[in-house]
Amino acid sequence: MAISIFSFREQEAWLNRLTSEFQGMLSENRPLARRFRVALSGGSTPIPLYRHWAGLDLPWEGIDWWIGDERWVPVTDPRSNEGMIRSSLGASAGARLLLRSWHGGVEPSEAARLYDSALRRELGDPPIFDLVLLGLGGDGHTASLFPGSPALEERASYAVPNSPPGGEGPLRLTLTYPCLDAARSIWFLVAGGAKEKIVERLLSGDKTLPAGRIQAVDQRLYWVRDG
Repeated sequence: MAISIFSFREQEAWLNRLTSEFQGMLSENRPLARRFRVALSGGSTPIPLYRHWAGLDLPWEGIDWWIGDERWVPVTDPRSNEGMIRSSLGASAGARLLLRSWHGGVEPSEAARLYDSALRRELGDPPIFDLVLLGLGGDGHTASLFPGSPALEERASYAVPNSPPGGEGPLRLTLTYPCLDAARSIWFLVAGGAKEKIVERLLSGDKTLPAGRIQAVDQRLYWVRDG
């Protein structure tokens, strides 16, 4: 699928464009009388965006926030995506932030199974997100879908455990392609000039990249070059 690219020189313009697009999607969803479903990205790139959104008068009670991937660490661990999201996006929302945690089970396989069950129950089969925010690693990984990892071939489950390359760092939990492919819109959030080569490969349709294998119809890449 072709990916539309939107490039920015300054973070403020990047934030304003993303916010305007997001608010437009929320407005379009309002007449549907259902919650807007978002899967959030981890990492450092979206933190300024989450902090910006935290200060807005969003319809918090009408948005279900999920997490695209997580490290199997306590939420209090600095590496936790959930912890980052709660401290940034949830800074003002507090209890109004309806965020779905990956930590529903006592071990990773159970946690992934419970997340998969929740996705099917609440978003359908396949689960359909209105918006999925994703990052883009230097190796082309997105969410916790790493080059050569077993999760790349998963077709039956929408959420699975997955090991990072070389087993370095904590085990991950991630959404899979069948879930990402069903999303109404995918936004890749990219920051910094160092990502130029991997962005070029992704936009060229390089299917050797995990990010390049997503088949969602609407895919956009928002790149702040000086971020």
